[in-house]
Amino acid sequence: MRLLVSLLLLISTSTLAETYIQLNGVSIHNKSGFNGLNYGAGIEQTITERWTVAAGWFRNSEYTGSTYGYARYAVYKNEKWDIGIGAGLVTGYESYPIAPALFPEVCYSYLCMVALPQVKTSGAGALAFHLRVPIY
Repeated sequence: MRLLVSLLLLISTSTLAETYIQLNGVSIHNKSGFNGLNYGAGIEQTITERWTVAAGWFRNSEYTGSTYGYARYAVYKNEKWDIGIGAGLVTGYESYPIAPALFPEVCYSYLCMVALPQVKTSGAGALAFHLRVPIY
């Protein structure tokens, strides 16, 4: 929770022009029995041309609430494509109350896809989709 508050303070004091609302949506798992409707919202702020930070909340694959905070580096960017690597923390999972996260993310215009690996044998890997809507 402290990470989330710190990221939100950093985001709110930044002077860069690109701010996005993340509208979390759906995920496709490699196993059945997991929640595929992952509604929630977050905020993403551009720090430099290649770096962004984000924080928010979503209903996770285990049907409980999760908060997240991460930094992301854009490996490739052009007018429509934004491909990067994110690293941060996520809460709310039974086996890992606070877990590190490292993931690739591919965005085309406003639609983004995150690939999440399977962490334990009883878990599942997923492709998660969210919208990134510019607000400033």
